[in-house]
Amino acid sequence: MSARVLLSGLGAVLLTLALVGPGRAQTAGPSPTPDHMPKPGMTAPEMAGRAADRFPQPVRAGDLPGRFLLQPEESQPVLGRVTGLVRRNDGGVDVIVRLDGILGLTWLGLQPVAWSGVGSRLVAVPVEAVALLGEHVALMGLTPERLHALPTFAPNSATVIPPDETLRIGIVRPFH
Repeated sequence: MSARVLLSGLGAVLLTLALVGPGRAQTAGPSPTPDHMPKPGMTAPEMAGRAADRFPQPVRAGDLPGRFLLQPEESQPVLGRVTGLVRRNDGGVDVIVRLDGILGLTWLGLQPVAWSGVGSRLVAVPVEAVALLGEHVALMGLTPERLHALPTFAPNSATVIPPDETLRIGIVRPFH
């Protein structure tokens, strides 16, 4: 009888190890970041290199204002709204985005967006950090935290790009 108890006890231990063993082999911590997500601390040359891989398409500057700026994840929360494009003194192009509005749409899964401009601020996002996503613009080269950390844009600090000028902006596929 003691051999039977010993064998059943050994069987229970082996079964426990078989079930618990794979759980311990899993790594703890966050999943790796998908390739389309912005990497924290990306530099301007890294953003430009990734933007060139997004098949840049010709787009009229006048077609971008009014589009939502979306976060690159499946739920695609709205981060802001494009208000225009400007050319920096170094020749680079920035997309001007209105952030931090007071219209609370969190119950719809959206971030606050200022439709009226009350309580909002403008930021200049390098064109290499965005991509076209259908009728929207996706934030590809900056995390939302870095976007919100950008300094407030002064409207007279850069040259406004006329609406009929054509630029090349990358495209991305939906994130779901």
